[in-house]
Amino acid sequence: MRSTRLSAATSILIIPLVLSACATLNEAECQTANWRDLGQRDGQQGRASSYIVEHEKACARYGTPVDGQSWRAGWEVGIRQFCSPQNGLQVGREGKYYAQSCPADVAPGFLRTYAVGKRVYDARTERDRIRSDIDDLNRSVTDAKDDQERSRLQTQLILKQNELYLAQQRLTDAELEADRLTYQR
Repeated sequence: MRSTRLSAATSILIIPLVLSACATLNEAECQTANWRDLGQRDGQQGRASSYIVEHEKACARYGTPVDGQSWRAGWEVGIRQFCSPQNGLQVGREGKYYAQSCPADVAPGFLRTYAVGKRVYDARTERDRIRSDIDDLNRSVTDAKDDQERSRLQTQLILKQNELYLAQQRLTDAELEADRLTYQR
C-alpha cells in the first residue's frame, strides 16, 4: 500500500513536468513572444505552417493568445529561407526529416537538391553499416572454432567486401552529383 501511495505521489509530481516538456513554449515565452520572429525561426527550421497549433496549445494553458497573423508573416519569410535549393542539399546530406512544408512555388527546387543530398546520406549510412559488418566478421573469423566455420566466415567476408566496394561507388557517385549542384550555383 505504501508503494502505491509513493508511486501515485511521484506521478503527481512527474506528469506536469512531462507535459511541460512537450509544450513548445512556457508561460513566460507565451507572454513575451515576438510572434513574427518565432514564426520566422519555425520556418527556418522547416516546420509546417500547421506548427502554430502547437504554440496555441502551449499558450492556451496560460490563457495567453497567440498572434497568428504575425507568426504566419514571419513563417512565410523563414520557410522560404529553409526551402532554398542550397539548404535542400544540406538538409538531405544530414539525413534530416523533411515535413513537406515548402510552398508550391519553391518546393521543386528544394526537393530536387534534397533528394541528391539524401542519396549522399543514405549511401554513406549504407557504407558505414557494411564497414561495421566487416569489422564484426573479422572478429568472428578470428574467434572461429574450426576451419569449416572460419572458411564460411571468410566467404561471407569476401562478399561483404564486394558490397563495400559497390556501396563506396554509390557514395562517390552521389557525392559527385552533389558537388555538381554545389558548383553550378
